[in-house]
Amino acid sequence: MEISVDELERAAAPGWRGCAEEHLGDWLLRAADGFTGRANSALAVGDPGVPHAEAARQVRTWYAARGLPAMIAVPFPLANPGASQTDRTLARLGWTIRADAAIMMTAEARDVTAAASAELPGRTAGSWRVEIDSAPDQDWLAQYHYRGMQQLPPVALKVLSSAPWQAFASIRADGETIAIGRVAGDDQWAGLTAIEVDPQHRRRGLGAAVTAALTAHAADRGAMNIYLQVTSGNSAARALYRRIGFTDHHGYHYRVEPARG
Repeated sequence: MEISVDELERAAAPGWRGCAEEHLGDWLLRAADGFTGRANSALAVGDPGVPHAEAARQVRTWYAARGLPAMIAVPFPLANPGASQTDRTLARLGWTIRADAAIMMTAEARDVTAAASAELPGRTAGSWRVEIDSAPDQDWLAQYHYRGMQQLPPVALKVLSSAPWQAFASIRADGETIAIGRVAGDDQWAGLTAIEVDPQHRRRGLGAAVTAALTAHAADRGAMNIYLQVTSGNSAARALYRRIGFTDHHGYHYRVEPARG
């Protein structure tokens, strides 16, 4: 499964889109009322068509017009952000790094389905009834707590439903949704997001069951490969993902515009 950093970022971009998007050369500017970094940052992949300092200026202007702080998502080879000319230029211009740098991890879909099923304690994936829907219901949305949010903003549903295709998994018990997840894809690649288990029901294999069901669904839709993003400091999650077949592909972080004078 050979794919470059730029190619993977381009493959992943349709899975989590902004409500407004515009290209600056090869760069992709995205805005969605501030909900999530990915949907509200310029993806710095390829050639912006102008010098990088000018590209940064145009990015600031574009986000200012939408009442948002300018952020640029900068991918880089593993543990080597200095390899990115974009990152070096932004650092020189005073753009700071947002704290939560992340790792993009990849795997083959069928491998993850099998390995995630094996993670279930004394169960098979089929022992949990995982419902797959094309849109999230209100119970799914209530269970999704992006960055600890107790209530999602109205724009969240637009972002969650922005991909060429997406599917939403739910596990219910006693009439309540206790685990959720989302997979979204385009062509050969699909991405896992929003996998969340109610705190009272953790360590029972629900997350593994959701993961197995979603990756199987993605494979059935023709997506042979899976990616996900996890913060680099979340060692427990990264260890789990490695157990079920994922490997580190590349890193990325967000550069945030300097204060306006």
